[in-house]
Amino acid sequence: MTHHKWLNIIDMLETKFGIDKNYKETLGESIPGEKHIIEFTGPMGKMKLEWIEKARLKDVKTLYSARIGSDVKVNKVYDQQEKVSYMKAYQWDGTKNEWREIEGNKFEF
Repeated sequence: MTHHKWLNIIDMLETKFGIDKNYKETLGESIPGEKHIIEFTGPMGKMKLEWIEKARLKDVKTLYSARIGSDVKVNKVYDQQEKVSYMKAYQWDGTKNEWREIEGNKFEF
């Protein structure tokens, strides 16, 4: 999915259902990127869509020693030029009070 399609989805949701919350979060200190989150109430109840855009993982380097009791350290190397983006959909589960991820083929609005 492209960023342009994500913006079209936001416009369509705003027109059809209205948007309850619209905010952004960082992915964390170790992963460069951010999440754009939209919450709305649709035909399936309370829903949340996340547009995640982050740097592509280039390499995973493992540093270790053969000594007894030594630690293993994993370094992840990200490509700052190349980005990866995807969307996730969640539905609110009122019985458990948590977001439940929806599989791609079961999602519609």
